[in-house]
Amino acid sequence: MVERNSDQLLLCKLCPVETKDKFCVANCIGCKDLFCFVHLMEHRQQLSDQFDQLIKQHTDINEHSLTEVNIRQHLEYIDKWESEIIQLIQQHTKDVKEKILCISNVYKNELRQRYTNLGKDLSDKRVLNAIIEGDLKEISKQIEQLDKDIKNVNKVLHQIAVKELNDIAEKCNKPVNTTEKSIQWNYLHDIKLDSTYGYMAANDKQILLGWKNRIVIYHVDGTKRDETRLQSVEQYGELSDLIWSSAMERFFILCRKSVFVHYPSSNKIEILPNITLFNHCNNYTSIATYSSKLYLLHEESLDVWQLQNNLFLLDCSISIKAIVKNYLEETISCIRVNEQNLAVLIQNNKTHAWRLDLFNTDRFQRTYMGTSFDCFNQNNLGLFMVFRDSIYLFMNWETKLMRMIDSNGLNQIIDYNAFNACLLGTQNKIIVNYMTHLKIYEF
Repeated sequence: MVERNSDQLLLCKLCPVETKDKFCVANCIGCKDLFCFVHLMEHRQQLSDQFDQLIKQHTDINEHSLTEVNIRQHLEYIDKWESEIIQLIQQHTKDVKEKILCISNVYKNELRQRYTNLGKDLSDKRVLNAIIEGDLKEISKQIEQLDKDIKNVNKVLHQIAVKELNDIAEKCNKPVNTTEKSIQWNYLHDIKLDSTYGYMAANDKQILLGWKNRIVIYHVDGTKRDETRLQSVEQYGELSDLIWSSAMERFFILCRKSVFVHYPSSNKIEILPNITLFNHCNNYTSIATYSSKLYLLHEESLDVWQLQNNLFLLDCSISIKAIVKNYLEETISCIRVNEQNLAVLIQNNKTHAWRLDLFNTDRFQRTYMGTSFDCFNQNNLGLFMVFRDSIYLFMNWETKLMRMIDSNGLNQIIDYNAFNACLLGTQNKIIVNYMTHLKIYEF
């Protein structure tokens, strides 16, 4: 109980100020406030009610919350992760097996052809009896090399298998939420081709295909629209690349010694004379476009052309030595450009492995140096395309393997018989070239 102060009247906290007849009789040791008897009882009741509420909350936890701890959902999550990892391993090992079989068949066919040719050469020389010491030495060398290559096949296939299986192990070591998923493609329809074409490009309505000096145009529905043959192969060179530019609304047809343009609106094909004359001593190998710029790759440099007043002017020229890491051992096969990067496909001439490097298009600085993939026993042609902003599709013309790759380590075989591919204009559709026919998918 509080003592009454003769100099000051102690008032209850809850009583009105004008009330003088209720004196303070106690203070709360918890909140330190003063109360009259009536309000002291009310204050204590409030504390009691709050305490009862805590008891109820405790009871609710005991009866309800603990029952919500469901171990089953966590076990199911672990089971799901286990299943996904097993599926990942099974799918990747299946891919590796199919790749080994595919590459093995390529090796066998090549070695069998060499064996047959060598046997025919031996028979012809025996029949003609035209054998000299130099022939014996050369034939002996060929036989030894053939025998060596045959014995080396198992070693090469084992190295490929080990590398691919190590890639699987790396993927399995990634956190569950970063495991790569295949992008689903929904098949739409086929387009049967009248011949085989290595190069192609497409806009929303037309598909341009070509080989050597022949160009054909198909509608997206599969009907053939037109066919033409470019001018003299001796003068302008064979076809080496095709690309569609949505910004400039035209197809670019790259030959070894020249560049042609196809305008869909008028169905005309014209040569770009100033670019053709500029390239008088080199062979063009690949072409890419972005906005109003044209990127032309040839043996010595990468030339960037700018479209101004309907005329292409040379903007800059970048030496191949500034692009590859080892000029004597590496060759650039193909280039493609998107908003973020200039992507460059490079092959090592010794190991025959591929690598995809990315460069900033403004300052032309390397922003990413890829890791080697898709080793083969000899130099071979390879193309790639920009699938999405940071994902690329690579096609090996020898093995027919299509890979999905990116700068985060994704390296996934997604097709075993693809020769080339391109996007269908700006739609979420892709065209895959299987030599005798095209398949159009939606993604």
